[in-house]
Amino acid sequence: MPTAAPLSAADRLILGQWRKAANRGECAPLHFRSTAGASGTPRPARFSGGWAVAWDQPQVRSAFGIAGVAILPDDHASADAQRDRLARQWQHLRQLDTLPQPAFAGYGVEGAQPYPVTNPEGKGLNSLAYLRVGGQTCTYNVWSRISRAHLEALLENLELLPTG
Repeated sequence: MPTAAPLSAADRLILGQWRKAANRGECAPLHFRSTAGASGTPRPARFSGGWAVAWDQPQVRSAFGIAGVAILPDDHASADAQRDRLARQWQHLRQLDTLPQPAFAGYGVEGAQPYPVTNPEGKGLNSLAYLRVGGQTCTYNVWSRISRAHLEALLENLELLPTG
């Protein structure tokens, strides 16, 4: 019988934070299969009612990360209504095929701002995505202060983290 690969330190940290979260019943833990070439030191991050892990780099606190945030009233809306809300809020909308469906993310610069014409790659800006995952009630956050391309790569590397 094959055995599961040992969990990384980051995955153990995500599971530990998720197990303490008030929303753990509606917000399964997600993790990155790959951090898309970025290194950093993972640490717990604070998200009231939810769970979060941020990766710090030597000169950048919270360079990138992931969070399952507290449940909001809009989180109980249908997937179509949630997709419409994210499409109105964010300039970019992306399907997330590696996650249970329907799964999608709206993203841009923190504050639901578009990427500036002078910095369309978002280098050094706080790129932020709100995402929904089929079967989960919460809205997840994924962010990168590295670049827009890094955020997009993180989104493509998301998957559910087994809790057993």
